Amino acid sequence: MRVEVHVFFPFRAEIGDGPVFLDLPSGADVAGAVTALVERYPQLRERIFDPEGRIHRHVAALVNGTSIQFKRGLATPLSDGDVLTLLPPVGGG
Repeated sequence: MRVEVHVFFPFRAEIGDGPVFLDLPSGADVAGAVTALVERYPQLRERIFDPEGRIHRHVAALVNGTSIQFKRGLATPLSDGDVLTLLPPVGGG
């Protein structure tokens, strides 16, 4: 299946503009897509994964515009044609 991944600043600086398309096995989930993205762009590894290999909790992910925290988290299944969006931490106050 093919998933479209949108990555926003500051992550975009490492991969350029525009979406990334990942060809994933059927049944892949968000964690698998993020792992595939980092395999393609290893310079993202430290920005997305912590030293133990877990996705940093400050990295937000949306599937088709809905936060994965309202779904099954990193185990949220993906389907052909889905759009995965990765957002950096947001601060303010």
